[in-house]
Amino acid sequence: MLEPIYSGDPSQPQVALTFDDGPYNITKKLLRVLGKHDVKATFFCIGERVKQFPRIVNQTHDEGHLIANHSYDAQSLRTLDNDRVLKQLRDTNNIIRRVTGYTPNYFRPPMGQPPFENGQAIDSDNQFRVTELADTLGLSHIHWSIDTNDWRSPGVPSIVDSFRSAENGSIILCHDLPKQGNKARGEDTIKAVDTAIPELKQRGFSFVTLEEMTFSTPQFSERKCPPNSQVYEVQFGDDLSKIAEKFYLDGSKQSWSKIYEANRDLISDPTQIEPGWKLCIPRVKQYSLKGRIKLPTA
Repeated sequence: MLEPIYSGDPSQPQVALTFDDGPYNITKKLLRVLGKHDVKATFFCIGERVKQFPRIVNQTHDEGHLIANHSYDAQSLRTLDNDRVLKQLRDTNNIIRRVTGYTPNYFRPPMGQPPFENGQAIDSDNQFRVTELADTLGLSHIHWSIDTNDWRSPGVPSIVDSFRSAENGSIILCHDLPKQGNKARGEDTIKAVDTAIPELKQRGFSFVTLEEMTFSTPQFSERKCPPNSQVYEVQFGDDLSKIAEKFYLDGSKQSWSKIYEANRDLISDPTQIEPGWKLCIPRVKQYSLKGRIKLPTA
């Protein structure tokens, strides 16, 4: 049974900042603060907001942050049947890929992981159904080990205190949400991030994206890829051309050869790959990708 990932390797002084529910205009302010401290983070994005704010997603990606899948419209995935869950995840991956040229390898369901109380989900007999469905798309389910509860607007000191509880391998949950009424939400998050990052660095922690984090769990420890690559688990029916089409929107030999060359230690014959193999997929900036969304000039 697949289960969500809660944290990284406890022997490594790494922490991963993660931000859910964006993008919004406030995300640009957060990016400035992260840039000020030379910190990279992971952004779990809502598909329909990616479509609404493509330039912000592009900026986030181009500045070296990791873009991840947070469903298309923030529905509770556990209340949906299998086909609708897969559609939510596929549609989000597709819009992120069309905007950035990058296909996410990680996801976090809205409201976090199961279980819910009886009656709130259709799958009480299998609380990891969504996790397992996501895995068929090559998406690893990431939870968290520290919840700042910043969306509740508890105040900057409270959010900073949550950061101070960080340990080796902590995955920290935050949100890049705009103000709502008298709730500061993301404004307080940004102030807390600005305060907490120097403190955690002084304690010896390095800030990494989930792609860079060292995991002690089997599905990640089996394959180490360069920072400019992502891990993909080969699915039944895959070949290199299909994988290249998935990641580069181009299944030609020129594209799949990049994947082959990056995995020569594993692949001896490019016509023969096996389900379950973990491949390193080189990240390629492709501003002329077929079908990529054209961004407004102003």
